[in-house]
Amino acid sequence: MKKILFLMIPALFFIVAVTDADGEDFRRKYRNFSYSGMTLKDPVYGGKEKANFGAAFYSGRTFFFHSKPVLGLMKFGLDATWVDLNYSNFTQRLGDAKYPFHQLEYSLHVGPSVALNPVGKLNINAYFRYAPTFSLQYRTGGDSMSLGGNYATMFVTGGMVSWGIIGVGAEYRFGNCSYKNFLGEGAYACDMSGFRAFVTLRFK
Repeated sequence: MKKILFLMIPALFFIVAVTDADGEDFRRKYRNFSYSGMTLKDPVYGGKEKANFGAAFYSGRTFFFHSKPVLGLMKFGLDATWVDLNYSNFTQRLGDAKYPFHQLEYSLHVGPSVALNPVGKLNINAYFRYAPTFSLQYRTGGDSMSLGGNYATMFVTGGMVSWGIIGVGAEYRFGNCSYKNFLGEGAYACDMSGFRAFVTLRFK
């Protein structure tokens, strides 16, 4: 019984805080610094390549549909990300040999989001975005090399929690691309998916 009462105390404080919320500290602008992990999959043969590491930076803003918070704590809006730069490093295996290859992406994002400001400077955000992307891959293998790129149809969904200006978050990216070889003939397709964990800076 004591344990139950002990657990109820923070819940009661949260309920009181939510009831008294005034929703005055919504943060509109975001700058995210991410660690990313991407997986490439051949849609025909099913082969997979997982990134050794990756990093990303992106910047955007939320445009809220209404000025007065719903229930004093919630706002709905549209996220617009102007810049999303993502780099991933892979290892390509050809027989017994291993060769590095690199993937660089530039994206824009747009999509709906919901923001909560239940108490103080606490912000909780969730979103789903369409992310038109240009994806570029540079591969080497022995005496050959390829530089491929094309438009990629990508989507991003995730969330973040922040207190004032600083916060953390995670998101999932997925989509596909049909790469054209800029240095020769041929094309190849990739299904792409992966998670990004990030530190975010939030501004009004």
